[in-house]
Amino acid sequence: MSWARKGINVCFHLLLFIVPLIFLPNTSELFEFNKLVVTYIITVLIAFFWISQMILEKKLIFRRTLLDLPILIFLITQLLSLIFSIDPRTSLLGYYSRFNGGLTSLLCYALLYWSAVSNLDKKNVLSLINWSLYSTILVCIWGFLEHFGIDASWWVQDVQGRVFSSLGQPNWLAAYLVALILIPLSKALPNPKKNLSLIILFVFYFLILLYTKSRSGFLAFGISFLVFSALSLAKSRKLFKLLGLVSLLLLLLTLTVKNPIQGLIPFLHPAPETVAPSKSAGPALEGGGTESGNIRKIVWTGALRIWTGSVKNFLIGSGPETFAMAYYQYRPIEHNYTSEWELLYNKAHNEFLNYLSTTGLLGLGSYLVLLGFMLISMLKNLQFTILNLNSNSFQISNFKFQISLIIALLAGWLSISVTNFWGFSVVIVQIFLFLFPAFAIILNSNNQNVASPQINRSQILLLLITGFSTLLLQYSILRYWTADVLYARGDNHLKSFTYTQDSQYIAAAYRDFSLSFDLNHSDPVISSNLGIAASYLALLASSKDATAAAELIAYANETSLLSIRQSPNHPNYYKTRSRVLIALGTIDPKYLPEADEVLVTAQKLSPTDPRIPYNRGILATYLGQTQQALDFFTQALRLKPDYADARGQLEKLSSPSATPQ
Repeated sequence: MSWARKGINVCFHLLLFIVPLIFLPNTSELFEFNKLVVTYIITVLIAFFWISQMILEKKLIFRRTLLDLPILIFLITQLLSLIFSIDPRTSLLGYYSRFNGGLTSLLCYALLYWSAVSNLDKKNVLSLINWSLYSTILVCIWGFLEHFGIDASWWVQDVQGRVFSSLGQPNWLAAYLVALILIPLSKALPNPKKNLSLIILFVFYFLILLYTKSRSGFLAFGISFLVFSALSLAKSRKLFKLLGLVSLLLLLLTLTVKNPIQGLIPFLHPAPETVAPSKSAGPALEGGGTESGNIRKIVWTGALRIWTGSVKNFLIGSGPETFAMAYYQYRPIEHNYTSEWELLYNKAHNEFLNYLSTTGLLGLGSYLVLLGFMLISMLKNLQFTILNLNSNSFQISNFKFQISLIIALLAGWLSISVTNFWGFSVVIVQIFLFLFPAFAIILNSNNQNVASPQINRSQILLLLITGFSTLLLQYSILRYWTADVLYARGDNHLKSFTYTQDSQYIAAAYRDFSLSFDLNHSDPVISSNLGIAASYLALLASSKDATAAAELIAYANETSLLSIRQSPNHPNYYKTRSRVLIALGTIDPKYLPEADEVLVTAQKLSPTDPRIPYNRGILATYLGQTQQALDFFTQALRLKPDYADARGQLEKLSSPSATPQ
């Protein structure tokens, strides 16, 4: 095997082992961001080794498969949607805080599929599956310890009630586990007595799945286990007794470990569906709150309104990963009647509706076609293996094992669409979506790795050019990651300043945001927060150093305006700019009317957000425009009748003793 093919093999092992485990506390998003950065780094390395192997062999190395055209069509529809996106940068790189789902990440997953089928052999795949299980064991051990409070003090969430281990969210952990959970069982089926440890491992995975209390995870497991059992029994009826015993064991665990399924069993007390309010954090759709069903219906309604909002949206959507900004424009007023009326939803919490709203009929259609061809490909490879077994032309024991493994991969792959229907894909699950079909193809191939050939000077030159290009790409990825670390640190300092009003925190926030902006000046979330920090620092400096204050005022104005130019369809950046202008208005009142003009645009982009007319009312009060303020507070109450702050302001201004400020 050449050094280039060895490099590809090692990189895939690192990918499947590290990505589920990696999370870091010093980034703005602890889990998905770091997993995606690692995926980018490893994918670039795989591309380098793949190109190097082609240089070494002096030929194009690309294996044609059934999925080539569907993947290509899917990527083309995503690109078309990006070209006409309401926010092209977001469509390219993904929404900041979610990251996964932009065209760049989809290109990486496609590249991983093509590089796997073109370079890996059966031995590599079997080793990769084993290493995935090793990583999952570590994930589950941490989840088990988490259930008993090992890291309870680290999180706001009730991690003992619903574990998430190193995946970051219970539903994400459940989706990850269900995709892999049947593989140990499939490896044990050919010889259960000899492989009892694998059955125990399967049960351990299921226990951690119960600890997640993920309803979508349980549903996905139920469907995938039925598919696995049906196909396994169709292959050999002798497995009926073993699968029956396994099913009984799973039932006993389900009855003894608290989980939402118990609520469906009449003679058991329903398991609580929510965590304690004091310990909850994040949207109910992710945390499993009692309102999750109602909120999901509202968000889905908004997704359909985005899709039908215009001819462009109907065909190609608002742009990949632009759901957050598009949803504001079509947000149902019923969202204001929920406990999460102020939360930003940057996903439709249904992968299919998310594609429909952001990439239109063409995007969803190409995605469904891709899934269909993936399913056909896996079924064909399963059929091919069965035919080889029946022909007795190969070792029967190996093919029995291979059939069980492909069935497990197929069942795990099917579970992804189930969990995605109630949520959305995350990095490791998206990797599985593309690699499981690749693994099934490779398991039915007889690829033989060739030895490293002799190379000449021209090949050395090409290898050096490829290596230099790889270093540049890796540098840009690390630069992007470092900018986020600085942004996260600045955000923490900004929050500390908000709580304490200590000037040292705002100075530190300004410094960190400035450093982050120097590394990544095209992300609006960074320039927007830099504008806030600069405006607060200008306010503090105005009484001490007029020259410094003037420079900070100009810089705050410039950077907050830049964020709007970078993302002109996101109302949050307009609201942030209004905060900047209001802060500057404390120094010079000329900025206050401009702050209201910015909110006018924000209101057009988010017509059902009661916070915007409320803020306009507060601003009108500052300007002494009492009647306008009354009108704005009334608007806010029309949108949200139980808006206590707006009602209080309205009553205050309506009282006979009220005087203009």
